[in-house]
Amino acid sequence: MRDPYLYEDADVLVNLAGIKDAVLLRQAEADITSLTMAGIYNKKYERFDTKTLQDIHRTIFGQIYPWAGEFRTIQMVKYEDILGGDTVHYAHPNEIKKQLHEIMKEIGRLKRRGMDDREVIFRMVRIISAIWQVHPFREGNTRSVIVFSVLLANSMGFEVEHSLFKKNPAYVRNSLVWCCQGMYSKYQYLEKIFFDAVLHEKKEEVRVLSDRQDEYDSVGDYDVRNYREVPHEYKDE
Repeated sequence: MRDPYLYEDADVLVNLAGIKDAVLLRQAEADITSLTMAGIYNKKYERFDTKTLQDIHRTIFGQIYPWAGEFRTIQMVKYEDILGGDTVHYAHPNEIKKQLHEIMKEIGRLKRRGMDDREVIFRMVRIISAIWQVHPFREGNTRSVIVFSVLLANSMGFEVEHSLFKKNPAYVRNSLVWCCQGMYSKYQYLEKIFFDAVLHEKKEEVRVLSDRQDEYDSVGDYDVRNYREVPHEYKDE
C-alpha cells in the first residue's frame, strides 16, 4: 500500500500549492511557515490540551497542507543517524488521541507557585518530549511542539527567548530523539536549551559573543552541524 499522504505519481506530500518536487516543496514550506510563525508567539490560549496543539499545527501549516491540524492515519518511521540508524517508536495512529489525553493531564499538575522554576522546566521537558514521541501529525511535529511549549511557558509567566529554538533546529530535534529512548533516554540536552531559553541561565555568564553558538553544535558525541533532514517513511502494517 502506498502512503496516502503522497501524490500517486511523486514521492512528495500532497500540498495546496500542487508542488510535486521535494526540494521546491521544502523551500515553499519554509517560506510559508516563516510567515505563519512570525506572529504565533503572540497567541493566547486559555487551555493547553490536544485541541490547542491541533490549532497550533493548523495555524503553522494550514496554508500548505490540506491535513494541517489533523492527526496522522498511518504509522511512520524515520531512521536517525544519532541512533545509529534506528527510529523513534511513534504512537500507533489508533493510540494518538488516547496517549495525548493522558500526557496533557500532566500539564494541569505544573504549578509555578510553590515549585522551583528549574523543577517546572524539568517536568515540562518530559511532557513536551512525550507529546513529540506520539508524533500526532504527518509532518511538522517538532515546530508545533516547540511552539506549544513556548506558549505554555509564557502562560506561566516566563519570558521565553523562543528565537533560540529557531536558531538551533537540528540541536532541538536530535535532543528530542534522545528523550524518547525509554529507559535509555537522555534529557540533559533538551533541558539545556530549555533552561537557557526559559530561565536565561546563559545570560548570567560572561561569554564571548559569536555568530555561531558552540554550545548547540552537538548532542552528545553527535555533531548536529552535519545533520541532514530526511522525510518520514510510511510503514505498511
